[in-house]
Amino acid sequence: MKKIVTLVLGMCMLAFVLTGCSTYKSYTYNVDTGDQIELRLDTTGGYDLSSDLPFAITKDGETLSQGSFIIGEGYDIYAEGIKSDSGAEVIEEKTYNGLQYIFYSYNDREYNYVVKIVGSDTAVLIGNIVSEKSARECFERLTIRKK
Repeated sequence: MKKIVTLVLGMCMLAFVLTGCSTYKSYTYNVDTGDQIELRLDTTGGYDLSSDLPFAITKDGETLSQGSFIIGEGYDIYAEGIKSDSGAEVIEEKTYNGLQYIFYSYNDREYNYVVKIVGSDTAVLIGNIVSEKSARECFERLTIRKK
């Protein structure tokens, strides 16, 4: 009997190690564009995602990033504004994993993302006033997709 209990415990521990230790939280929003957009956050390490709009990403109770949805054409308007504003500096502009985005700083105090969901009429604004590193960490933990 002792061998069976040991074997079962060992198998449980192996399953835990193989599946990893990440946890996730997700919400699906019905946005004004008519799209259903899912946000999924890797909550490992004390991160959390609120369901209220604007949505917020927190860590250990401290708000790091906040976001809201806009119409897809708003992406182009923001992109033009960012590139023509002397206080804005583009850090990264990329298309990745179904998202087209611009990551930029504003007066070295705000670190923001403007994100267009490819194949959607929806874009997302995400702002962070903590730091560039914090903004990037929040964004990299977040999965955004049209359902």
